[in-house]
Amino acid sequence: MKISELRTWKQVLEDHLKSPGFREEWERTALARAVAIRLVRYRVDHCLSQTRLAKVLGMKQPAVSRLEDGETNPTVETLMRISKALGIEVLLDIAPDGQRALAGKRAERAAVVQSFSSGGSSVLVAIE
Repeated sequence: MKISELRTWKQVLEDHLKSPGFREEWERTALARAVAIRLVRYRVDHCLSQTRLAKVLGMKQPAVSRLEDGETNPTVETLMRISKALGIEVLLDIAPDGQRALAGKRAERAAVVQSFSSGGSSVLVAIE
């Protein structure tokens, strides 16, 4: 197989999202993935270990590890702690399905953006 014949990650993801079970889990963890991506990027940009980042955030290293694994949605308090300690803006916009998110324009400039629908609501997560 030639490299040009390989599918992109977006194409593979699109196929997986056709599965209702996969889509449900993907949407459930959208916030967690956005936070994980941004924390890992922050650590790399600042040459920090998880232990050092944990000290900056005032938490233990296993808590940073859980945030970075992208499986557990952080609490609002944790998002506030991350924002304050790292100077990272977090936009979380929840609106009824079919209604445009208020933070949409600001989200376009964010470093990490995830959006999904859940339980009759549209959710937009943007992390600068």
